[in-house]
Amino acid sequence: MAESPFKFCTNCGQDNWISKSDREFVCEACGFRHFITPIPAAVALILDAQDRVLVIRRAHEPGFGLLGLPGGVIEPEETGEMAAAREVQEEVGINLPASAFTYYLALNNRYPFQGYSWPTLDLCYMARVADFNHIVLQASEVSEFMVCPLDEVPLHEFAFDTNAEAIRHWRASRSAV
Repeated sequence: MAESPFKFCTNCGQDNWISKSDREFVCEACGFRHFITPIPAAVALILDAQDRVLVIRRAHEPGFGLLGLPGGVIEPEETGEMAAAREVQEEVGINLPASAFTYYLALNNRYPFQGYSWPTLDLCYMARVADFNHIVLQASEVSEFMVCPLDEVPLHEFAFDTNAEAIRHWRASRSAV
């Protein structure tokens, strides 16, 4: 059984846990049940007119220095498309409306944060731009970017397998046509 990621019970404040499963933790003092459910995240696969994909290098943990696609946790009151648009704007300065993003694929991921590997559901969205000439990197998020033909993306350098898998799926769908 997994160790609880919760330090204190949200009901009574005690710190004694019974692990019922990898996703259910019960407070021994009051019986309050705490569950781990996947956290929704948006991932953006952005292609230009030449079918090249935007790849970023992460400037923070987890995966510091490794590659990825723009994205992050979906905030309260956001749709996945809204989150994809916000994350792309925050990370690389490309301002696209949420309507520019089309749902593509959902993949399960694990995101290590504060000593626990949280399950996420990575919702992958696609968008197209004419070019990548106006990128402005957010240095706290992204240290560099690359524009790669889909067949040349170095998938083995990705921080998250789900980001690489989204590109693999897109490659396969293109070759099947």
